[in-house]
Amino acid sequence: MPTSKYAISGALGVPLGAVFTPDSASVTYVNGLYPNLALGTQVTATDGSTWIQVLMDTGGITGDGYVCTYDRDFLAIMLSTSTDLYGKSVGVPNCGAAAAGDYVWLQIMGEVEDVQVAASADPNVDLVATATAGELDDDVTTGLFVKGLVLTTARGGTAGVAPGYAAQPMVIDTLYEPET
Repeated sequence: MPTSKYAISGALGVPLGAVFTPDSASVTYVNGLYPNLALGTQVTATDGSTWIQVLMDTGGITGDGYVCTYDRDFLAIMLSTSTDLYGKSVGVPNCGAAAAGDYVWLQIMGEVEDVQVAASADPNVDLVATATAGELDDDVTTGLFVKGLVLTTARGGTAGVAPGYAAQPMVIDTLYEPET
C-alpha cells in the first residue's frame, strides 16, 4: 500500500489517498470529515508533489496506480487505447478502488509511488496506453503516448505497479523527437 500523503497547501490536511463518496441527499461527503472543494482544486503534498481533485466518470478506478485522464470539467476515466483522448491531461491515483461518482485526487507532479504497467516495462522510456484500462506499457506501437510520465524502476515479469515520476503528463498522438 502506498504511503499516505496529505495536502500542505490549497486544502491543509486533506488525505490525498482517500476516496470521497458524496451523500446523494446533500452532496456532502459521507465521512463528514472533508470539506467540499471545487473540482480541479490543486494542492501540494507533504513530499512536494502536486495533486488535483477530480470526479470519477464511467468505470471508476480499479486500484492504486491505474492511470486516468481527465477533461476540462475534471471528469476522469481510466486511460486505454479505446478511449482515444488526444490532448487530455493525465494523473495517477493513490486511493485504491473508486466507483463512478466518487471524488478522488490524481497526482500530476512529483515522484509517483505506483504506476500500473504491463510486464517488463522499462524505466526512463516513453509509455503508451494499452487495451487494459489504466495500464501503461513501453511498447510504443499504439500511438496513444503519455508524455510527462516515466517509470523510475523497471517492472518485473508480470503486470503490476512500479514507481515513476510525473511532470504534468498528457496524452499525445505522436512523439516529438528533436532533430539531431
